[in-house]
Parts: sequence; C-alpha cells; structure tokens
Amino acid sequence: MSQFIQLDDSEFINLINLGLGLYKPLKGYNTKNELNDILQHKRINKKTRWTIPILLNAKKKKNNILHKDYYLVYKKKRVGKIQVQSLFKINKKKFCKSIFNTNSTNHPSVKKIYEALNLFIGGRIKIFKNYLKKDKYFAYNYFKQNKKIFSKYAAFTSRNISHLGHQHIHKKIFNSKNKLLICIIESDKNKFNSNFIIQSYNLLKLNEKIYKQSRIVKIYLPSLMAGPNEAYLQATYLNNLNCKSMIIGRDHAGFKNNFKKYDSQLIFNHLNDLNIKIIKTKEPLFCKTCNIVFFHGVEKCKCKSINNKNFVSIDGKNIKKLLLNDNNLMASKFLNKIVFKYCLKNIKQLKKFKG
Repeated sequence: MSQFIQLDDSEFINLINLGLGLYKPLKGYNTKNELNDILQHKRINKKTRWTIPILLNAKKKKNNILHKDYYLVYKKKRVGKIQVQSLFKINKKKFCKSIFNTNSTNHPSVKKIYEALNLFIGGRIKIFKNYLKKDKYFAYNYFKQNKKIFSKYAAFTSRNISHLGHQHIHKKIFNSKNKLLICIIESDKNKFNSNFIIQSYNLLKLNEKIYKQSRIVKIYLPSLMAGPNEAYLQATYLNNLNCKSMIIGRDHAGFKNNFKKYDSQLIFNHLNDLNIKIIKTKEPLFCKTCNIVFFHGVEKCKCKSINNKNFVSIDGKNIKKLLLNDNNLMASKFLNKIVFKYCLKNIKQLKKFKG
C-alpha cells in the first residue's frame, strides 16, 4: 500500500522551490542534522549559509517508518515524492526562539509549529509536475529561458499594494540607474491578491517614468514573518535567480516588534556569502503637516518638523483597512493617484479577497 503525506500550502511552495533549484543547494526537506546545524550555526553541513529550516511535517503518527518513500500530495494530486533519510522531533521552544525570536502563539508561524504533530521527515525530493509553470508572471519561467535575464536588476519584494513609501524607495533605485525588478510574493497569508497588485503596477508602468524600464514578476515563498532569517532566505532565492541586488527595508518580513528595526539589514553584515548585493534603505515616513514622504534620519520633510507626532509609518495592511472602511481621504494620502483610483474602481474585488 502506497504511503502518502499531505502537503499544506507552505510545504507545497517549498516543494516547488526545492524541485526548481530556487533553494539551491538544498535538494530536499531538511534532515535532523541539517536542522541542528541551522539552529546552532546558521549553516548546513558547516559550510553553506542557511537561516530557516525547510521542514516537512509527518501529519500522522503512522508516517514513522524510516528509509521509505512517500508520495507527496497537494489538493488530492500527487505532486512529488520524498526519499526519507531522517525522521525526528524538534525542540519547539528552541526552534521558535531561534527562527522567530519569540515563543508567543500570537505569532502565526509559532502557533502553527506548536499545533503541529511533533514528527518531521527529511530527505531528498522529486517533483512530478510544476503546477506553477502556467503562471506567466512566475519569475522562474523567465529565468529558465535566459539565466542572465535578472542580472541587471535590483529586486524589490512585496506582498502589499504599492504605496508612496514604496515609491520613495523605488525612486532611489531609479536614480542610481538600477533596473527595478518588482517581485510580488505569492503566499497563503497575503493581504492583497497578487494579481490585483500586479495590475496596479502595470498601470504605474504605463504612466510613471520610474517604472517604464521595470519588470514585474511573481515569486512563490511562504509567509513566515521570520524577520532577518526570512530576509536571508529571500536573498538566497533571488541569488539563485542571478539577481544583481536586493532591497532590504526597515522591518523586512517582520511581525510586530519581535525583531528590532533594521535587524533584517544587519544580518547581512555577518552572513555575506551570497553574490547578490544588498541595498539598505531607511524607513519612509509620511509627514501629516506637509503631506510629504521622506527617509527617516537621512532626509527632512518640507516643513522641517521635528515633532515625531507629525510622522506616520506607511503600512499596506492599514491602507487596505482604510479603503475597506471608506476612509478614502486618508487612504489617498498614502497612495499614488493612479493606484488610488484603481483601488476605488475595483473595491469589490478588494473586498472579496479575505487575506
């Protein structure tokens, strides 16, 4: 009788990335030895830098036979196979503190770990079919045709609609003569539908000079909210796509205050084995007095206010709430006019997406 392991959304995304070489040099879900190396040294086999274990949960206690192949099933379809090399439990407290810097179950990824069966399977995988290959925006589809296609681009990753804080960052890149690669992350925890975001960027591409030479793609990565550890995973993914550089902002892939501001930039000071260049940007703030976006600490708003109460951090999640609550006046302050009109025109589509 064939043995099966059901994959959740994140495990399926990881299977795709393992099978396509986007998690290179990994060729399978991590074994117990690899897990320990990552937690203790942020390395695999004491040589390859790695920050987040790629785990496969057994789901059922009966999936406990070592040295056996299992079919991997996603949405009732066989999508791959794993050759089991390791069967193990994890220290959940140690794991969560190391990866997410917290053991609080208020953190979605921590909650998921604590609710999961404490039995994990490591081993090399084989993918049967790339179910993402029909997505015309999938970055890998461009890459497999031309390995150097992204070699002149600075990658900007996001799960949110483009707001004026993003645009301020993009202007910096445009002014430094980098081509801009907008990488919309597809995952199960997005607040906006990825195709909704892409269409808004397509409108900017038609109407705004800084986006004329940009390229818009999708990348598939789980949303772990692991701050600097996730930033490094994203950089590894983009490094495997031969991207020239990557933009890292104030709280890249963070969750609330689990990590300090700019920790996602600091990790690259000592984990610097990748070929991709890291472009670090300061936090973009909005001044309520002069309605200007500026980089905190390196720029000043027009009114030159020194009152921090005048400054607002721009957040895509909050902008969505403003739009859904018909607070259009405030939402319009944080969005390009083109994007704002697009959101209003498609508000029903925005409301349907429950991310």
